[in-house]
Amino acid sequence: MKKIAEKVAIVAQISIALIFAITTLLYMFNVIPENVAFSNNGVLGVLIWVLAIIFLVLSGFIVYVNFSEKETLRQILLHCDSESATHANSKVIRNIVRSCAKKVEGIRVKKVQLRLDEKNGLVVTLKVNVATHNVSESIDILRCLVADAFKNTLGLTFNSINFVIRKLKSRYRPDVDKAEKLAKTLTQQRELSADIYEQPFTDNCEECAKADEDAESNAEKEDVEAVKEIREQLHDNGQSSNNEQNEPED
Repeated sequence: MKKIAEKVAIVAQISIALIFAITTLLYMFNVIPENVAFSNNGVLGVLIWVLAIIFLVLSGFIVYVNFSEKETLRQILLHCDSESATHANSKVIRNIVRSCAKKVEGIRVKKVQLRLDEKNGLVVTLKVNVATHNVSESIDILRCLVADAFKNTLGLTFNSINFVIRKLKSRYRPDVDKAEKLAKTLTQQRELSADIYEQPFTDNCEECAKADEDAESNAEKEDVEAVKEIREQLHDNGQSSNNEQNEPED
């Protein structure tokens, strides 16, 4: 229905635009006198005002239709071939969804919307009233029932099954005593963490620096001693080789 209204609005808008264009050309060639063209009391002036208002209304409607949410589908193509095609209308979809919802306690489906996503996949949005304390579990059960019913009856698989909770009547009553105990525990944890973070991180910096200096000095000493040992070994080896050379041959 919205597509038909959009087409009618586009045709009407084009017709009004042509009327404005023809009127402007007639005025430019002095076919329409100036006093008649700009007279608000004349028939032509009233007609121009009416057409201008209609043109603005049609423009707003076309912009709304094209930039608003995608149109809700009225029927779905199940399968087709070269000889025939099979469709299912939105009433069949609603009946299947509501029959599934009757098997879930505390959920009533009020509205079912079908549309295509960006990948031209089917998306169903269910607006429900919930009267249960475990909303997540009930929604998951209904989602599984709907997916199974459509797959095994119509052979449909939805890219997404979305839920909008319009009204919630929860029978859950929170435990106030338990919440107070948890709140006290959280407060104590915050106080402990605040005490830890309030301590400066530079308390032991001087000791750490001294320890690093001692470690570096010890490493340097070890390196110096190692070098001395190597030099002494080389010196000893050199002396021994000289002695061997100076010994007389028998």
